[in-house]
Amino acid sequence: MLQGAVVALAALGAIQSQTPIIFTDVAERAGIGFVHQNGAAGNYWYPELFGGGVAVLDIDGDGWPDLLFVNGKDWQPGGRRSRHGLFRNNHDGTFSDVLAGSGLDADSVSGVYGLGAAIADYDNDGRDDIFITTVDGGRLFHNEGHGKFADVTARAGIRNTEFAVSAAWIDYDRDGLVDLFIGNYVRWSPEAEVRCGLGGERGYCGPDAYRPVAPRLYRNVGGGRFEDVTARAGLDGSTDKAMGVAVLDYNADGWPDLFVGNDRVPAKLYRNDGHGRFVDEGVQAGVALSENGAARANMGVDAADYDRSGRPHLVVGNFFNEMLGLYHNENSQVFVDAAPRTEVGRASLLAVTWAVFFLDYDLDGFPDIFAANGGTDESQVRDARARVSQPPLLLRNRGNRTFENVTAALGAAFNRPMMARGAAYVDFDGDGDLDIAVSTLNGPAHLFRNDGGNRRNWLRVRTIGSRSNRSGIGARVRVTSASGAQWQMVHSGSSYASQSELTLTFGLGGDTRVSRVDVEWPSGRTQTFEDLAPNQVVGIDEARGLLVSGRSAPPAPRGAAPLR
Repeated sequence: MLQGAVVALAALGAIQSQTPIIFTDVAERAGIGFVHQNGAAGNYWYPELFGGGVAVLDIDGDGWPDLLFVNGKDWQPGGRRSRHGLFRNNHDGTFSDVLAGSGLDADSVSGVYGLGAAIADYDNDGRDDIFITTVDGGRLFHNEGHGKFADVTARAGIRNTEFAVSAAWIDYDRDGLVDLFIGNYVRWSPEAEVRCGLGGERGYCGPDAYRPVAPRLYRNVGGGRFEDVTARAGLDGSTDKAMGVAVLDYNADGWPDLFVGNDRVPAKLYRNDGHGRFVDEGVQAGVALSENGAARANMGVDAADYDRSGRPHLVVGNFFNEMLGLYHNENSQVFVDAAPRTEVGRASLLAVTWAVFFLDYDLDGFPDIFAANGGTDESQVRDARARVSQPPLLLRNRGNRTFENVTAALGAAFNRPMMARGAAYVDFDGDGDLDIAVSTLNGPAHLFRNDGGNRRNWLRVRTIGSRSNRSGIGARVRVTSASGAQWQMVHSGSSYASQSELTLTFGLGGDTRVSRVDVEWPSGRTQTFEDLAPNQVVGIDEARGLLVSGRSAPPAPRGAAPLR
């Protein structure tokens, strides 16, 4: 019955009038002038392969999404320092460079090699804060207001010193304060670099040359302070080489779990037992290895319900000749990889995928798959088909548990090869459809505006917690309209070293009303709102209820005192 309804809905979406969608690269005209630097100078230091992430945040609480691009640096003394990209949204399709004087240009961050970022309001004061992952651990920046950020890493008790790629905010104990999971990668330093090569020529090493290192979990204890609970939470094993991190509740018990994509070692699915500990269920659940029993690259990850089954599924980016992993959650216990015998596997087989995520680019109500691709080092590529620069990939969800490769139809700019690394989705221009920001290795940023196809209806939802954390991370939002019900969870992390916007976008296709919106908060509170008009952004406040503001995003309350 459910499968038949899904097929019928897909057919309905197919006959709707829809102008062809293209993605136009508007980075230059929008004022996004960021260029990544990896510092490569012939030493073949391992971090030079990784590139930087991109994160969506609201710097000034005006309700419009801003962008942060994370940079590397030159290694040699006296070389160029990191200049991250911090861009404030001007509400007219353009951005202003606001890095100077923001605090993100201070010595404490410009002197380190940055990799990724994760965004949340960790102290519930109504402002987005930033954690930046770095080769030497990471930096926590508190949003002071007025476009200023302060490095509070030491004061907050964050003492991670390992090579960290991705991170995610997660309220793992549901106490109303978001905690910080840092996905550490390998033990590395310039002094202990390993010399590798191929055919007598010097080159970069692969992950097998380096020892794994345990992740870190910092519990938010309030007052701007964190405590390291890694060992107490059962996460202190040293077998992880974390690349991508996704937060999901895969077994529907109400407690947020963690999927950690590990590079060439088995991926982990850490089940939250609700008592402060995480138990790895990756092997039993079928997500630790490929269907052939091999550990893959697991570089980017995301979770979403792509088939309206009510369960979150996983998509994982892998290396050349490995294809994407598309793990379908069968029964909240076991996953089956749907990629190998489908278009998902065929389209991604020769790609080197870094960032990957679900997004509903055509607003038909079914999440599609975006993959940011780009090789590593030519000396490691033994097959000429694996070009170092590669175009991205977009797989359209047909609504019947299958996908089609629509990349070629999305415009010349979108099909241009690049060395992509981090990526995030964001509705930067306030028109309701999702645009995509991409960071490249040692190259320019791209901002792909979703053009031409916005004739379908949509609803965007922003969550504002009170008893739950202020960002609403962990809240589950269910939207019901004439064609059925769909849901998403507000989550940090995912992609690769990046974070997409926390505002949720629901495509409604041709549905002209939203009959019901249900919210399940991490605190346990539930809310229901009925009969909403489409094509607007609404705020849902855990304490005050529905906040309707029209097409632009609702501003966060200004001058609010911390809730905890």
